[in-house]
Amino acid sequence: MAIGYLGPEGTFTHAAARQLCPGGDLTPLATQAQAIARVEDGTLEGAVVPVDNTVNGVVLPTWDALLGTTRSRIVADTLVRVTFDAYALSADVVPEVVVSHPHALAQCAGYVASLGVPTRAASSTAEACASLAPGEIAIAAPVCAELYPVATIATRVEDGAGATTHFGLVAREDRTPGAERWTSVFAALPARNEPGSLAALLAPFADLGCNLENIVARPVRGTSDYVFLLFVADVDAEREGKLTEMLGSHSTAVSLLGRLEQTKPSGPDGTPGVPARLASAGA
Repeated sequence: MAIGYLGPEGTFTHAAARQLCPGGDLTPLATQAQAIARVEDGTLEGAVVPVDNTVNGVVLPTWDALLGTTRSRIVADTLVRVTFDAYALSADVVPEVVVSHPHALAQCAGYVASLGVPTRAASSTAEACASLAPGEIAIAAPVCAELYPVATIATRVEDGAGATTHFGLVAREDRTPGAERWTSVFAALPARNEPGSLAALLAPFADLGCNLENIVARPVRGTSDYVFLLFVADVDAEREGKLTEMLGSHSTAVSLLGRLEQTKPSGPDGTPGVPARLASAGA
């Protein structure tokens, strides 16, 4: 299969693509929109993109790109733990500079501080390995050890363990989920923008015994309306059909954007945690 993914080679999305499409012909692309557009026009059979993570929540560029399609949807998914290793051109390196994407440098601040050397920003963690110079240490995904001529000098150098990113495979054909139940992601445009319209849209979930895990509002350009992305858990084929029908009765338009079978951890370290603002308000 010809599969695109959010590149470059050696990123966490690349690792997810290898999990979801073993043996596939993988092509790195610059953005989620570009990857999904190539699926939509038939250039690619699929695209692997991030959909959610335990640190920052849903990945909006992916869902916005899906909203711009008419046929594509998420048909499979996987979870990838976000952990960083440190690499150099040789195992006996004397550190002079640490190089990585700014987000990775921030997530590994303790390790970087322990080296006591300056940092250099790279466009991605994979590019950090690809451009590695003598005396430099790159911080990147574990998969980079297989893809670049580097030596691993430290593993799991991130400050907080357990962060996870959820990835989806976007395709044009539908697939029957392998799980008994899953999370269906709908896009719905309420029939009217007025008091009570959103409440009416959401009423079917409790009636059918489904759990509304997340709701994300996306503005409709040039209007005061919003499209709502509804992440509904505990869904099976019968419930999904009823939900589509019931949502349609309260919407100008409703569409299934995909199904997610994997259940991600509840927080960056796999344990639940209430934000300090709310914890103090509830005390």
